[in-house]
Amino acid sequence: MTGKQGLKQRGVERMRAREGTVGIEPEDEAARWLAEHDPTPPPAAPKSLKKSVTLHRFRQRQGRA
Repeated sequence: MTGKQGLKQRGVERMRAREGTVGIEPEDEAARWLAEHDPTPPPAAPKSLKKSVTLHRFRQRQGRA
């Protein structure tokens, strides 16, 4: 007998976004306080940029050796 499966990172993000928008009106005092004190985090840098540079350097080193 198994219980519920744990939430994955994407599921948690969607649930927090959904819960964050429900019941808060833009002109509400609590919504204004939340906007001032809890800013949205900056988006993460794409992994592909770092990966392509690292892969290029690796291939260059392999060609010289």
